[in-house]
Amino acid sequence: MCTLGTSEYDDDTFQIEEISKNAKVASCVTDSTRTSNTNPLCKKCRYQQVQLVLRNKNQYCRMCFLTMLMHKFKATLGKSKLVRPNDSILIAHSGKANSTALVHLVSSDAYESISKKLRLQCKVLYIDDGMVKGHTVEEREFVRNALAKEAERLRSTMYVVPLTKCLTDVIYEDIQSVSVPQMSIAIEDTVLAETFDTLENDTAKDELLRQLKRKLLVSAARKLNCNKVFIADTSVDLAIKVLGDVSTGRGSQLPFNVAFSDVRHADVMLLRPLRDFTGDEVIAYLDSFKLCPVLNSQKSNFSFPLSIRNIARGFVHQLDSEFYGTVSTIYRTSEKLATKIDELNSVNINMGIDASTDANTDADTNVNNICILCELNLESRLPSEEQLSMVQAKLFSKFISTITVPSSDAILDSLNICEQTDSAQIKTRNTLKRKTCQCHSIACDSPKEQSKIEKYLCYSCRLIFLDSKQMCTTLPNFILTAIEKKLQIACLRKEIKDFLL
Repeated sequence: MCTLGTSEYDDDTFQIEEISKNAKVASCVTDSTRTSNTNPLCKKCRYQQVQLVLRNKNQYCRMCFLTMLMHKFKATLGKSKLVRPNDSILIAHSGKANSTALVHLVSSDAYESISKKLRLQCKVLYIDDGMVKGHTVEEREFVRNALAKEAERLRSTMYVVPLTKCLTDVIYEDIQSVSVPQMSIAIEDTVLAETFDTLENDTAKDELLRQLKRKLLVSAARKLNCNKVFIADTSVDLAIKVLGDVSTGRGSQLPFNVAFSDVRHADVMLLRPLRDFTGDEVIAYLDSFKLCPVLNSQKSNFSFPLSIRNIARGFVHQLDSEFYGTVSTIYRTSEKLATKIDELNSVNINMGIDASTDANTDADTNVNNICILCELNLESRLPSEEQLSMVQAKLFSKFISTITVPSSDAILDSLNICEQTDSAQIKTRNTLKRKTCQCHSIACDSPKEQSKIEKYLCYSCRLIFLDSKQMCTTLPNFILTAIEKKLQIACLRKEIKDFLL
């Protein structure tokens, strides 16, 4: 068994008096009685009859199975030493099986004895994304009413916020209680739906939806005064996410997207307490308590059926059904990759700190090196400056495969544009050929110019808007606002740089 860091999660949390009593009674049963009983016994207590079978070999009674899952849940939180008593937790509820089990696990902990309780202050948030998935108002109302009944049954505080609030700054009044009967089509719904319609493929729509939901979840956590967010990602979800991230150019982001904790935000931490759970365990848990998810996971995935992540989901499920251990192999391999990438980033950060001599230059680099959509590094770090990253290699291949071959200086400037300071990028942008903006002014400094937009997006986020029909006119407002702020800061810094010491 794993060793836990705090006294609240000691090994006695998963020992129950019934098991010890049943074990004593089982030891007194005669051999003749055992042979007469044709039903198999639980592999844990060796007394109760089998009620649950996992993978056609792991046989448990209901009590031992639930005790095992509760211990696994508490052990995952305990060994990380990140969750403390009386922490304010926001649970991301998607309405599917995983999040339903997570909410019930946290709610059922309230009925534990005082010595075994986690003592967490939890709130539940549901993000309504039906407007981009083609759901009608009636369907969205049905989901909301079902969640309200679930919150009443579990005695939990549940909120709902529409996905359209990601286009503006979220205020506390925008986060409503799920029991408030208010549902209508707003102007923002149409604007957001049009934004998704301009994207050419399902992969781009799926990626944009994931990033918008993450940003809205973090923003809502800040408004609700929650410093940690629980995400119901199981081992199957993480295995699918590994293949999806690598396929969409987010391989360098594995330490944040797959690990137990996502610390890209300083004030809000994203945690995955179900990362050691399998899909069969979640289904068996729901069946044990007769819980029915509001949304069917299989049907809800058909919103973007041709996306890379949806194809990876089908591939993983089919392969895991034929070869046991597929999910665990991908899942454990991703942990090793994430550790290596994290170590490489730490080494490069330390080297950058030791070699830095100009504080203003360092500040410019740190601000410019963050993607405005996923809020991670624009470029992956390499152990040597002489090596080319995958992004630079693809850009070089793109340049040499075009009809008009640019000069070698233009190629080098384009490859290194993400690593330059604001002043250097302005000079590079002036030397390169400008594209005409929507206002048909060649010297226009509007942030809607495509080259300026791409400069502040990482490679994978750039691919989302690569084949957009109207990239410069239908971008989310927060992206345009962030670009305007960065351009204004760059211009101000350029004006006062001669007066700085």
